[in-house]
Amino acid sequence: MSGEAKDASESATRSVLFATEEQLVSAAGETARRWAEARIAPLVVALRGDLGSGKTTWVRAMLRGLGHRGRVPSPTYTLVEHYALPEVGVTVVHLDLYRLADDAELENLGFRDWLAEPATWLLVEWPERSAALDALADVELGLEVEGPTARRLRAAAKTPRGREAVDRLAGG
Repeated sequence: MSGEAKDASESATRSVLFATEEQLVSAAGETARRWAEARIAPLVVALRGDLGSGKTTWVRAMLRGLGHRGRVPSPTYTLVEHYALPEVGVTVVHLDLYRLADDAELENLGFRDWLAEPATWLLVEWPERSAALDALADVELGLEVEGPTARRLRAAAKTPRGREAVDRLAGG
């Protein structure tokens, strides 16, 4: 999936400040639509940030932006939630690795199968809990609390596909 060669000349970075959660949610939904329209897949997105920084909010907003109307629970306890979105041609796999014991547990969840799927986005919270999965990230999205309602998004491409994703990031 995202084992593309990592090339420093392909790196792109971006920083966007969202004054409100509504702005962040709007940008996440628009980003998802842009990525789907551009057929950027497969894609591994490493979501970084402290507890409460907005990682799950970003994923929920992406799913809403793609037309998902069902419940979007945090995968904190289940580790993984799947969303097949045939109308936009992508499957989103939302992983929260905060409680991951080790990479063997990730193997048992079937992460190699997800990586083999051509139209899949892996949105991974706490990617540093799995060195194997973290190394496959195409793009890193870091969220930081900047005030009572403000969040800063820092995006960094790790692969050519990641650069394409960062180039199509909404906001700012």
